[in-house]
Amino acid sequence: MTFRELKQSDEKIFNDWIKSWTTESVIVSVAKPITGSFAEHLANLEQMKNNSINNFVPASNYFFIEDGLIKGGVSARWQLNDHLLNFGGHIGYGVAPAWHQQGIAKKMLELTLNIYQQRKISPVLITAEKWNIASRKTIESNGGVLENIIKEPSTGKLFCRYWIDLNS
Repeated sequence: MTFRELKQSDEKIFNDWIKSWTTESVIVSVAKPITGSFAEHLANLEQMKNNSINNFVPASNYFFIEDGLIKGGVSARWQLNDHLLNFGGHIGYGVAPAWHQQGIAKKMLELTLNIYQQRKISPVLITAEKWNIASRKTIESNGGVLENIIKEPSTGKLFCRYWIDLNS
């Protein structure tokens, strides 16, 4: 198992990862289809690591790769804007549907929190929709403390907001 950013040689497994989400009603940001070439996508990801682009905060994407397959992905956002402070948090993650309930989300979140600790970013905010019990349990198992549940005005969706203090 490796947990890392994408490289040029990952094009095929990345395309397979994207295809694995086609039947899902909710698609996480790291699994959305790309526009342009894979090389352009990698260049955009590299640029996003340190710069705010098109109202997006600086972020890095990491992927859980095992047996030659991308099984999960994480968007690690290094800053929060108003929207992320309420509804998106520092970290967004997803596991391909075929790999649910195998502990991958918990492991990815643990590895991502280690990166935040190395970067001295704490506390870390992670959100989950109220209905998503599996994600809520993943966050709680990594030390998440529920602060509140808020309603997103434009969609009416309820979001649970969890904080994880990496300094304690």
